[in-house]
Amino acid sequence: MFAGLAAGLTACDMVPHAIDGGAPDLTGQDVRVTFLHTSDIHSRLLPYRFDPSFTDNALGLADGATDYGGIARMAYVLRRERERAGRVLHLDSGDCFQGAIIFNEFMGEAEVATLSEAGLDAAVIGNHEFDNGAHNLAVQASKAAGYSLLAANYDFESSDEPWATDLERLSLPSMLFDLDGLKVGVIGLANLSSLNSIYDEDNSLGVKVLHHVDVVNEEGQLLRDQGADIIVVVSHMGLDDDIELAGEVEMVDLVLGGHHHVAIDPPLVVTNKHTGKRVPVVHSGAFAKFIGRLDIVVRDGVLLSHSYTLFPISSSTVPAEDPAVSEIMEDYEELIDQTYNMDQVIGEASEKLLRYGSTGGDSMLGNFAAEAMRDFPGVETEIAITNTLGIRSDIGAELESGDANWPITLDDLFNSMPFDNTITTMYLSGAELQETLDYVSSRSTDRGCNSQAQVAGLTFTMNCRDGVAEDIFVNGEPMDPNGSYEVATNNYIARGGSGFYMLERNTTQFDTGVSIRDAVRAAITDYYVLPQPGVCEEDGRIRTEF
Repeated sequence: MFAGLAAGLTACDMVPHAIDGGAPDLTGQDVRVTFLHTSDIHSRLLPYRFDPSFTDNALGLADGATDYGGIARMAYVLRRERERAGRVLHLDSGDCFQGAIIFNEFMGEAEVATLSEAGLDAAVIGNHEFDNGAHNLAVQASKAAGYSLLAANYDFESSDEPWATDLERLSLPSMLFDLDGLKVGVIGLANLSSLNSIYDEDNSLGVKVLHHVDVVNEEGQLLRDQGADIIVVVSHMGLDDDIELAGEVEMVDLVLGGHHHVAIDPPLVVTNKHTGKRVPVVHSGAFAKFIGRLDIVVRDGVLLSHSYTLFPISSSTVPAEDPAVSEIMEDYEELIDQTYNMDQVIGEASEKLLRYGSTGGDSMLGNFAAEAMRDFPGVETEIAITNTLGIRSDIGAELESGDANWPITLDDLFNSMPFDNTITTMYLSGAELQETLDYVSSRSTDRGCNSQAQVAGLTFTMNCRDGVAEDIFVNGEPMDPNGSYEVATNNYIARGGSGFYMLERNTTQFDTGVSIRDAVRAAITDYYVLPQPGVCEEDGRIRTEF
């Protein structure tokens, strides 16, 4: 569908090449280069309602805008800043797929088409690029991408999967850009921490993972041998790994990162332990809320200085839309409107409904989703367990006294719960339930003691000192290690996603085919005004202990 939207873009366009136009000799000169940086767009191609956080406000994303994000607004800023620069590259740090209904309907086609039109030069492969399978990524990339996909630390060639040959051809470890005489080497580092959370049919991506330090050194040397003046890593590894890379690997001059959905202004500057050079680490936010512009000055291969501007994207900060990208989006939006009424009001929020709990344990939306799963007609299990990151955003806004309730629309629900996961039921023994909650506690310990699961019918203490679950009660009764409990979970973690391998090996699984989002929608419609006493509120069912 809509293959013609990116007419003229073929797989051949994916092959990198340095363009030599009789470039000047830059020896001894101070040369300015501009990097336009985006990351974790997560399919927020259409503007959306949103209540900016305190951090968003501090970064310039002010309250009171009609809506936020949108690829046509982003493209306007990207094109404007490109015109204001001389030597310029637009690099993206991955996860342009998944997060709004347009991905559910068109499987990434719209993301690829609009980023191509916006002038993206290269993007690293994010973990959510695989959310409809590796085959789908290969199809979308070969169909329309006018930019290059990078992943130096993924080896597809060793896989026997039918899509592997296409991805090996379409994804590159690195690229060399010749910007009017200044040669910029760009290396892509794809995500490793979430590799077990991406799957193709059988929960096995089949990617051979290469050590990221080794590949940066190897690709960096190849790029230097081809005349690269500076080496840039565009990464979806996450902030901690980016900082470590900047401090440990001599080849690296600059890191443009993503995955953790943070915007940092000004960028972090890490001193490399071996060379003493100062390496900027740039993260420019998520969900189409920001675009980063980094200007650097290079002399004879040495990065001398840098400056950074973070552009907030909203109806109050961006004066126009890019007409070419807007025209592409009109066709997709029209088809979505024909299928869904995204402005349909399905309930009301009398306060902001939060995806995270205040203590790191259970949350308002987490509790509500888990209760909706286990109570749905035809499911009706004793307990429910679902992954916290299946809920991607809060719903509603902080209301002042006298304000009307926030109308919860279908668009709000899709933005908060974009994944097409279904409810899977299974029977767990008490010992298996203990193992599952121990894993939740251990995994959460590594993430600041923020619970990586949400539950219903359960209470327990998440001991983040020892990474174990304690004081487990099932519907008010102490858990029986020899007992048997019927559990509702989602098909993603039931297949072993996010490392829940103890669920994957369970042989009593039954996929009900019931969409978790539909179960939550039915619960919202039933209660209509949220929260209510005992419903959609943080009640301490997951206690955190440090």
